[in-house]
Amino acid sequence: MTYIGSHALQDLDGAQLRPLPRVRAASLYYAGLRVLGLPAATRQVRNAAVVLCYHNVVSEEPAGMVASGLHITQARFRDQMQWLAGHYTVIPLRELIARIRAGTPLRRTAAISFDDAYRGVFEYACPILQELRLPATAFVVTAAAAAGEPFWWDHPDAIRHAGGPSSRRWLRDLRGDGQLILQDVGVTAPLHGPPVTRPADWDVIRAAARAGFDLGVHSATHRTLPRLTDSELRAELVDSRETLARNGGVTADLFAYPYGLWDERVRNATQAAGYTMALSLNPRLVSPNADPWALPRVNIPARITDSAFQAWITGWSPHRVPPK
Repeated sequence: MTYIGSHALQDLDGAQLRPLPRVRAASLYYAGLRVLGLPAATRQVRNAAVVLCYHNVVSEEPAGMVASGLHITQARFRDQMQWLAGHYTVIPLRELIARIRAGTPLRRTAAISFDDAYRGVFEYACPILQELRLPATAFVVTAAAAAGEPFWWDHPDAIRHAGGPSSRRWLRDLRGDGQLILQDVGVTAPLHGPPVTRPADWDVIRAAARAGFDLGVHSATHRTLPRLTDSELRAELVDSRETLARNGGVTADLFAYPYGLWDERVRNATQAAGYTMALSLNPRLVSPNADPWALPRVNIPARITDSAFQAWITGWSPHRVPPK
């Protein structure tokens, strides 16, 4: 069985790709939840933590990439972090695992993560996190840090074709391979986006590590791990970790599954590789009995409203299912 998480191209955050009436209905729904005080009440009584997943932070939304939902503006990110700091105890991911293993209550506990290690995270998110004294972890795609090329999912042609059968076929049949996916949508010209929408290079990553910013591994090539052979999987788990240690100066013990996709073989291989924690993408909270190698994270779309943000991270999922 493959466990599928919430990734922007899988349209599980959905806000950018939904018809306008559905967007309005969702906004009214989450606003109503807040007026009724349901997220606030749930936050007070539910013994569960939340791990937030962001991707990039930018000064303003980059033209042509808005629909991807991955590039949140610095102003919106600051607002969310200020609210989070006022309503939750924000802890490092390692402390979250320690609390789970010790049986410590998780109520009103949160952790912050970033997938892909975009340059914008270090340029625009880090100063806000440092100002508010909030810990966070960035998960590095090691081949991307070396190449410096834009991620395939930021290409406008990929964004236009994303969603539904196309995205599922890309992640299944094409194994999440960016080069093959861009060929599939007929991309012939390289993407020239702003520097902050590209992966950070090793100089930036090393500087962040020296400043105390936590780093984890997000594989070598960001392919779909359950579709890989055993030898390919080992390279994504083990070789990438060695690459980060060699170039970033950090021996990471935290891993984030590309696209949030994993199965039992991948989960067991990740544990055997020496990681103490692995994270998926799933609009659920972290329960006291959560599996450390399959922790859910809530993916935060770039244009999420304040009321939806406060509802999602309290367990009122994007599918309008109340927390259990």
